[in-house]
Amino acid sequence: MAEKNQDEDPKLDELVALNFKITERERREFKVWCASRGLTQTEAFKMGFKLLKSKEDKLE
Repeated sequence: MAEKNQDEDPKLDELVALNFKITERERREFKVWCASRGLTQTEAFKMGFKLLKSKEDKLE
């Protein structure tokens, strides 16, 4: 039986909890920053991760 291509698995697009800890001060600052720009925290996290990955690619 052939292995299913994991990149095509629809479960990979489902939202899941990301568990890490930050200070309450950082959480509030991030929440206010997102709200002041009309972004959800999820959108801002995804944008930040994309930016970090693109910056890393430029360093290589």
